[in-house]
Amino acid sequence: MEFIKADGDKLRAGGKEILLRGFGLGGWFLTEGYMWQLYTKCDRPRRIEKMIETLCGKEYADSFWSRYLDVFITEDDIRWIAGRGFNCVRLPVNARRLCRMRAGKCEFVAETVSRIDRLIEWCKNNHVYVILDMHAAPGGQTGQNIDDSADDVPRLFMDSDKEEELLLLWRALAARYADEPSVAGYDLLNEPVSKQFARFNDRVLPLYIKLIQAIRDVDKQHAVLLEGVHWATDFSIFDNLKKGEMENAVLQFHKYWNVPDEESLDPYLRYSQKLGMPLLMGEGGENNLEWYTALFPALERKGISWSFWTYKKMENSNSPVSFSKPSGWDALVCWLDGGPEPSRKNAVNTFDSLLFSVSHAKRNEDVLGALLREAPFVLPCEAYDSFQIHTERRSGAELRMHDPVTLYFANGKEGIPDYKRYSGEPVPEEENIVAELFSGESLLYHFQVPDTGTLQASVTYSGEGELMLKADDAGMHCRGDGIFTIDDLSRGRHILTLTCTKGSILADTIRLSV
Repeated sequence: MEFIKADGDKLRAGGKEILLRGFGLGGWFLTEGYMWQLYTKCDRPRRIEKMIETLCGKEYADSFWSRYLDVFITEDDIRWIAGRGFNCVRLPVNARRLCRMRAGKCEFVAETVSRIDRLIEWCKNNHVYVILDMHAAPGGQTGQNIDDSADDVPRLFMDSDKEEELLLLWRALAARYADEPSVAGYDLLNEPVSKQFARFNDRVLPLYIKLIQAIRDVDKQHAVLLEGVHWATDFSIFDNLKKGEMENAVLQFHKYWNVPDEESLDPYLRYSQKLGMPLLMGEGGENNLEWYTALFPALERKGISWSFWTYKKMENSNSPVSFSKPSGWDALVCWLDGGPEPSRKNAVNTFDSLLFSVSHAKRNEDVLGALLREAPFVLPCEAYDSFQIHTERRSGAELRMHDPVTLYFANGKEGIPDYKRYSGEPVPEEENIVAELFSGESLLYHFQVPDTGTLQASVTYSGEGELMLKADDAGMHCRGDGIFTIDDLSRGRHILTLTCTKGSILADTIRLSV
């Protein structure tokens, strides 16, 4: 593997342009409550740790976490990720569990750092890059559950000793991995300071500069990743940077629950072009499959690397991997809500059951199908890659506004679509969008098929017009109900063309299966 380098607004490995595509390994070294369906009841690592110790005792708790770390991510996960065509994982780390500060020096916690070393070795063996993500800095950089804050404020920007600890930690990490090319780069701070603490915004870039200097003292090879403020959505802290001022640096933004179109990426692309730095969409997910099918291809059309969040969590259908709710979990949640405390025996059985569930997780192939557009999957008609349109756009849904394609809400309302599908819920009827096509107009979509065989596609549409579906130049059999089949379609990438051949239609959804 070759070192990843930032070269202008591109990433390169061994001189060749590379697009990083992969997953954030949330919930492994840093467990957030929602990943265990505890939500605000027990929302961050230190509270989860205290809960287990309170219910089960310290000896059991120590044993539990060691076993949990053993089974949550294994080399089989990395093999599967690589085998499905992805080339990167982003590893969130918790400073509190990674190092101890003694006499002004950073001493790594052996169990944690050895597991990082092991992950890097797995990834190297499978040609997968690792981004080291400082998800929970000393004292907390965000003041929220995601950084394991002790008191819900970003102490990193309030206490000078916390800043010094972070400098020492990054220097120690960089020294340890300076010669490791399978480490893609160092994500200096995850989502620093939310809007609630915007008074600290002007301290973020100066801290980045200090961190980069500490890293460069021992490691001149690795890229550094710089996130914007307010959940990594606001790049204004970089306004005073000049093009070329940051060497081998990447701008990182996160994207959740908003419009999944190219126009929404333009503000970040402008900074990328202005500063001559590549982009990484470092977190995006926690939505439904149709949103994934629209967003992630849009990122790739714009040459933006990405990391899906998150790889694995409890009882869900919108992450690549899911584990079942353990027996006794409802009683645990009831206790958190003020109900009776489970006995120690029952609590131990519950957390043992959790370990069993985690180690017997299931893979949600349809999530990967949506990310890759690999059949079978559902394709919203508004998630087109290109178009052939000769009529003027009419008002309707405020989506993909730079394009001439007319997009309507099926129920006739107008405005910005609501894309909040936190648990992967289906699109509600009032948010359903359709694309209007007149005779001779087309929408084009890329898709993949895993093996040579027969493709079947069905299109939901309305109107008095007629449509034609075409996959590349392959023959097809189209019926009046919008279903067609193509025999012997080869494995790999193809282009699906949806064309109105007469009158007009309102195209809704395409379903592809093999």
